Amino acid sequence: MAMLGYEFMQRAFWAGGLIGVIGPVLGVFLMLRRQVLMADTLSHVSLAGVALGSFLKLNPALSGFAMAIVGALVIEQLRRAYRTYTEVPVAIIMTSGLALSVVLMSLNQNLSKSFSSYLFGSIVAVSDTQLR
Repeated sequence: MAMLGYEFMQRAFWAGGLIGVIGPVLGVFLMLRRQVLMADTLSHVSLAGVALGSFLKLNPALSGFAMAIVGALVIEQLRRAYRTYTEVPVAIIMTSGLALSVVLMSLNQNLSKSFSSYLFGSIVAVSDTQLR
């Protein structure tokens, strides 16, 4: 228990606990709305946002978050417009996000060095801002 004396371990503990509570609730919600691929789609779209932010010399975490919000809004608009094919917009946005991220990553050669840290990260590197 001595490891919880370190501030970064306390943040890691809280981040893991919050993810452990929020993840299943969000998963059940998406399962009931028949949007199981939504999390995968938004991860691909946020990957494109990280690549775009890094390419434009912006904060990659904020641009990834903003791109995920835009992607979710576009998916919802397409789902409302095409009620018969509610699964198709998810697939279209997912492949578009992945394609855009691959193109942007290939344009920026410096991105590959720090790209794995945005993909996988480290729970012990969570800051106070990210925890909030």
